[in-house]
Amino acid sequence: MSEKESFRCKLVTYDEIVEWTRDLAKKIRACDCKPTVIIGLTRGGWVPARLLCDLLGVKKLYAVKTEHWGVTANPDGKALLTQELNARIDDEEVLLVDDITDTGESMSIAKAHLQDMRPGVLKTAALLHITRSTFVPDFYSVEVPADGWTWFIFPWNRNEDLRTLLPKTLYEEKGEADIQKAFREQFQIDVPLEDIRTTLEDLEAAGTVTRAGEKWTRA
Repeated sequence: MSEKESFRCKLVTYDEIVEWTRDLAKKIRACDCKPTVIIGLTRGGWVPARLLCDLLGVKKLYAVKTEHWGVTANPDGKALLTQELNARIDDEEVLLVDDITDTGESMSIAKAHLQDMRPGVLKTAALLHITRSTFVPDFYSVEVPADGWTWFIFPWNRNEDLRTLLPKTLYEEKGEADIQKAFREQFQIDVPLEDIRTTLEDLEAAGTVTRAGEKWTRA
């Protein structure tokens, strides 16, 4: 029997994304900030950045990318800048956007990179800010207390996260309904059976899980 893992998750909806992004835009306008460039910190910041471009009337949308490597790839587990900005932003009023500040490392690294490119103004924004983060963005919509830490499953990485979480429910052999129940008990989310079936098929094709009749186990 495998070890049972449990932590709080939340399935974020597109309606919530729109609500939080509109709130961000309102706060940005209220401080009389008028960005001329918006940069999405990909991958999570890309959709919010595009929505903010629409709400704030900004035409210039660019991207930088960081990746948070695990122990195997990087012993200190730090975020690394893997895609630099390929545009000039000197003297521009720049807004750097991400979906969430959790540890704060990605935003810190991206901001330092952009600061070296001599923007006129550089501000940061996130939909969600967890108070344990070492980086506090200039603007955020929702503050999440550190003791209320939650793994937020955004619409743009829903399938990816379900493929990561589902094997954690298979600490023992289970059928689809039992997996659905385990998602509720271990991660506090209601996952439709259709999504569970699709995820199982993906994991089976990847060789991560195996099926014996109606039961599933980790490979």
